[in-house]
Amino acid sequence: MHFDRTPTLDALGETLVRDAVQRFSGAGLAADRFALTLLVHPHDAAGRVAPLAWRGYAWRGDVPFYPCSVVKVFIMAAIEAALAEGTLRDSPEIERAIRDMIRWSSNTATNYLIDHYTRTTGDIELAPDVMAQWAADRDGINVWLMSLGLPEFTGINVAQKLMDDDRYGREAEFVKWRGENHHNRLTPNAAASMLARILDGAMVNPAAAARMAERLLRPRDAAFAATPGAQVRGYLAERLPENVTVWSKAGWTGWTRDPLASYRRHDALHVTTPEGLRYTLAVFTEGEAVSANETVLPGIGEMVFQALSQACPKGLSTEP
Repeated sequence: MHFDRTPTLDALGETLVRDAVQRFSGAGLAADRFALTLLVHPHDAAGRVAPLAWRGYAWRGDVPFYPCSVVKVFIMAAIEAALAEGTLRDSPEIERAIRDMIRWSSNTATNYLIDHYTRTTGDIELAPDVMAQWAADRDGINVWLMSLGLPEFTGINVAQKLMDDDRYGREAEFVKWRGENHHNRLTPNAAASMLARILDGAMVNPAAAARMAERLLRPRDAAFAATPGAQVRGYLAERLPENVTVWSKAGWTGWTRDPLASYRRHDALHVTTPEGLRYTLAVFTEGEAVSANETVLPGIGEMVFQALSQACPKGLSTEP
């Protein structure tokens, strides 16, 4: 993944990781069981955004995790690409499903969209030759992602449906397809890149990026934060000031009866401040204690905001 490193962000990131582990070790956070990617979006002297010219820092940013619902941002982007290419026809139901997948993290809506994109459905077992074709079809979102030629998307997997517990039938067979682990997986680098590209207007096309950004927007009022499924409380945005603007997608699992998909808590968010600071942050954590803890990600989100507000309150400039 390409981003420019700076001494300021290197020092800020190293301090952040050290302090977060010290502060939250009692809550289950461990240096080898979490990862983050931080991208700061620069602007020119007139305040215009410089797309894809990120400066940043990553701690274990290329380590793959079971991504929980963060993967839904990638599914949304794939649907938008298919709509733009004409391989998928838009409808009110598709629009409703995309909104509910992102705003409320609906697994039912997500699985409906995967069915549409891949022309596959999950059900009883299939004969081996039919199952092989089914598996190839279900890999369609991965094929699109690899066609983008972005190194941070290499090795990720966006092929599985989102389940509230264990899998059955062809879904259970596919997740262990040919004896390998085929669970969804993302890295913080991949999640940060996808979110940053959307907010830079550079994913699919500007109109599609604007629609995706609108769905990812998290209102800052207390009533929304208290709404079940709002993905604010217990996540990176919870302790941020009310006057900042936040776009985000979080993910969480407790015990799912599948050890490879259990006990994760993740979030990816993009923040802009009235002063001009603009950044993207992805944090992935794993472990039973940290997944159940609702203070770790809000604490890390607050630490990053305060550190960046002190180091570059008006953001970073592209000017020398």
